[in-house]
Amino acid sequence: MKLKKRYLYSIIEMIVVIVVTICVFKFVVIPVRIDGTSMENTLHDQSIALINGIGIKAENIKRFDIIVLYSEALDEKIIKRVIGLPGDTIEFKDDVLYVNNQVTPQDFLDMNFVNESKITYNVERFTDDFKVVVGEGEYFVMGDNRLRSTDSRELGTFTIDDIIGMKGLVIFPFDSVQWLE
Repeated sequence: MKLKKRYLYSIIEMIVVIVVTICVFKFVVIPVRIDGTSMENTLHDQSIALINGIGIKAENIKRFDIIVLYSEALDEKIIKRVIGLPGDTIEFKDDVLYVNNQVTPQDFLDMNFVNESKITYNVERFTDDFKVVVGEGEYFVMGDNRLRSTDSRELGTFTIDDIIGMKGLVIFPFDSVQWLE
């Protein structure tokens, strides 16, 4: 009888551990595999990151945060950088970002990568010129590799409900471990 109880408790413990683990990796710490080059030279294809899935509120999202969102048009999770916040006017002119008519430096971009990309793809601009007004409750996102990113320029803006997680830690490959802000 004692042996049966011990086995029953062990099975219950395993089930609880499995359920808790699934919940943690579904809602709290979301594992994401970077698929593609849209976030080069910040994130690399096939890297693995653990993304924070809690605290997703409008007041917590800042310009240039890296976020994971669900794209209905692509039917997949994508990882991008927030460029425009609700109500912003975003304009790119001659590779310069203007937010609400103010020049806004993009210090996260690796200028060597930008210049090499322009040479590789034989283009004059890393980011084509455009202007967009971001609606209330919407976010305009772009990949860091502007020449190879499907983002808000094609997909449109996203809402807070589309955001799955933000910030986190790249854990693989080991030589690329870094915090994502």
